[in-house]
Amino acid sequence: MSWFEAVPAKVPDDDAPRRGARRRAGRGAPRRGATCSDTTLAWHVAAPDPRLGLLAELEQEGLEHLDDYDLVEFVAAAGRLSSWANRLAAAGAAELAGRASMTPRVDTALALNLTPERVTGAELALRLGTTPGSARRLVRTGLAFRRDLAPTGEALAAGQIDAAKALVITDALYEVPTQLALGVQEAVLPRAPHRSTRQIAADIRAAIIQLDPAEAVTRHRDAADKRYVSRPKPLPDGMAGLWLHSTATEVHALYDSIDSAARTARLAGDPRTLDQLRADLICQRVLRGECTVGATRPAGASDTAGQPGAVDSASTAGTPGTCLPGIRADVRVIVPLSTLIGTSDEPGELAGYGPIDPATARALAHGGTWRRLVTDPATGTVLDVGRTRYQPPADLAELVRHRDRTCVHPTCDTSAWSSELDHTTPFRPGSSDGGRTAAHNLGPLSKGCHLIKTHAGFQLEQPSPGEFWWTTPTGHRYTRQPAAPIPSLDPEHPIHAIREDLAALDPPDVPPVPRNKGPATSDDPGPPPF
Repeated sequence: MSWFEAVPAKVPDDDAPRRGARRRAGRGAPRRGATCSDTTLAWHVAAPDPRLGLLAELEQEGLEHLDDYDLVEFVAAAGRLSSWANRLAAAGAAELAGRASMTPRVDTALALNLTPERVTGAELALRLGTTPGSARRLVRTGLAFRRDLAPTGEALAAGQIDAAKALVITDALYEVPTQLALGVQEAVLPRAPHRSTRQIAADIRAAIIQLDPAEAVTRHRDAADKRYVSRPKPLPDGMAGLWLHSTATEVHALYDSIDSAARTARLAGDPRTLDQLRADLICQRVLRGECTVGATRPAGASDTAGQPGAVDSASTAGTPGTCLPGIRADVRVIVPLSTLIGTSDEPGELAGYGPIDPATARALAHGGTWRRLVTDPATGTVLDVGRTRYQPPADLAELVRHRDRTCVHPTCDTSAWSSELDHTTPFRPGSSDGGRTAAHNLGPLSKGCHLIKTHAGFQLEQPSPGEFWWTTPTGHRYTRQPAAPIPSLDPEHPIHAIREDLAALDPPDVPPVPRNKGPATSDDPGPPPF
C-alpha cells in the first residue's frame, strides 16, 4: 500500500489505564494554562507525535522533493488523517454524553431542555475552547454515528468524506424519522466524496422530497416556526454580519426586491457597487425608514463617518414611497476621553463587538447620549447594596455590564447587555451565607449559560470582581479572567511597546485604495463565514 492510500494504523487498546484513572484524572485536571498534575495521564496533554505518521516523515524530509501530482495527493492524505481524528473525537463525545454526570437532576416539569447532549456540549466547549453550540454539534454527530448514520461515520473514519461533509449529513438527518434517514443516507452517501457541502445539502433536500413528500411538508412547516435573525457576528475591520433564517420564498423575494432597487439606483448613476447598494438599502429601509436609493450621490461627496458604503443623509432626502417607521437603535460605545477630544488615537470599543478604530469611535460618540459611571477609585466597583434587594439598581447593573462586557462563560461572547445578571452566590435574603446584590457577586450570563450554571451541575465562583472560576461536572476547572481593559486605560499594556516598534519602521508606499470602485456585479459569495 502506498502512502497515497495509507490509512491510520489501529490505535493500541489502552482502555484499561483510562478506566483506572478516569475519576482521578477528572479531579486532577488542571485549569486552563496551568501545569498538569501528577495524577494526569500523559495522553491527556500530549501533542501529536510527528514520528508516528508517514505523512509527517515526508514533511520532515522536505515537501520540496515531491512533484506537483504528489503534493496534491499529500494534501488529500492529510485530509483523510484529519477525518479519522474527527471520527475519534465524535466517538468520545458520544460516550461522554451517556455518563451520569452529563444528566442534570432537573424536574422535567421545568421543561428547560437541558438534555445530556446539551450539558456534554457545555462541558467540551470549555476544554476545546469553542462555543457550546459547536461542541454540541460534535456530540450530536457522535450520537448519530452510533445509530442511523453509522455508514456516514464509517466513511468519515476511512477518510472518504471530511468532517464538514459529515456535519452536513448529520445536521440534516439527525431528527428525520429512522427509515427516511436511512433511505436518504443510502441515496446521497455514495456520491458525497466528490460533492461539495452545498451540493450534498441540495442532494439531501431533494431526496427527502422524493422519498417522503408528506414528511417534507411537515418538516418545512415546523422549520418555518423557528425562523429568526441571528445576533450580530463580529467580522474583521470593523464589520459585522447578520444571518436571516426564514422560508426560502420569503428570503428570495427579499433579495430580489433589494437587488432590483440596487440595480435601478446603479442605472440612475449611483457610483456604489451593487454589493454596497444592496447592503446600504437594507439598513436604510429598516433603520431610517427609507424605501429606495433613488437619489444620486453628488460627485466627490464623502461617506458618513468615513465608512465606505455609508449613506449621506442628503443623498436620499425626499425619497418617495411607503416606508417603515424609523427605529431608534441603542448603541453603546466606550471611548477614551483622550480619543474623544482628539489628543490621541486610542481605539474605542463597541459593546457586543469589540475594538473599533478611533475615527469610527468618535463618529459614533458624536451626538450620543452620555452616561457618567462613577466608581470607587480604589476598587473600581460601587458600594455593596446589601442582601435585602434582589434586583440590582440601574447604575450597578450598568457598571457590572461595562466591567465584564460579555457573558462570563469563558467561550461565550454574548454581549453583557443581551445577558441576564446572575448572582454568583445565590441570593438569599436574611441568610448569613446568602449572596449580596453587589458588583463582586454579580456577572452577566447568557440565557443558555445561566441554565447550565443553575441546573446542570456547573459551579461558579467569583473570587474577585470580574474574575470567574468555573468547575464542570467532570471536575475540570477553568478561569475567565476580568475583561481586558482598553489599552489606553492601561499604560502597561504591551500594545504600546509594539506600536512604538512599528512606528519606527518606514512604512511602504502603498497607493490609497479608491472608494466605491469595483465591478457593477459580483458573484454570489455564498452564506456568511460564521
